[in-house]
Order: sequence, then C-alpha cells, then structure tokens
Amino acid sequence: MRVMVDLDPRDVWRIQDQAERRHVDPGVVLREELAARRSVLEFRNRVRSRVLAGMCDADIAEELKRPPGYIAQTRRGLGLPANPRYRKSAPAAERKSA
Repeated sequence: MRVMVDLDPRDVWRIQDQAERRHVDPGVVLREELAARRSVLEFRNRVRSRVLAGMCDADIAEELKRPPGYIAQTRRGLGLPANPRYRKSAPAAERKSA
C-alpha cells in the first residue's frame, strides 16, 4: 500500500537525514514520528477527559502513573483550570474543635 503525505520541505529533509543516519527507509522514521504523536494526543485526551470530569491533578497523576507536575503542565497546555482536591473531613477532628 502506498500513502501520500504532504509535508513541509523542512520536515522531509529532517526525516530523510534521520533515515540516512540510521540506515533505514524514510517511511520507518515517519511511522515512528506519527506513532509518537498519536500517543501524545491520546495522553492529552485522557488528561482532558479526567479534568473535565472534576478530578484533580494528583488523582489524575496517580491513575495515569505520571508525576503530578507533568499532569499540571499538560492541563495548562490544554488551557484547562485546576480542579480542587476534595477531602473528606474527619468527624473526630470536627468534634474536638467544637
């Protein structure tokens, strides 16, 4: 199967250069780049859906097994606000202060 891709000439030169240095077909380099780009987009979509569901950065980081700072950076890159972390208040602490 042959697929035609319209790329910027600079990208074509960069892909060809990498392929020559690695002694592989330029299609291999292009497929690797597209696969990496796809995984980044999938990760961003996972973060977006969890932020919109009301999860905080720490909970998302725990679920996706990434550092909270990376989740916050991704969230900010998407232009989404931070969600507060809701904690259950301890009934014993409330009784002591009353």
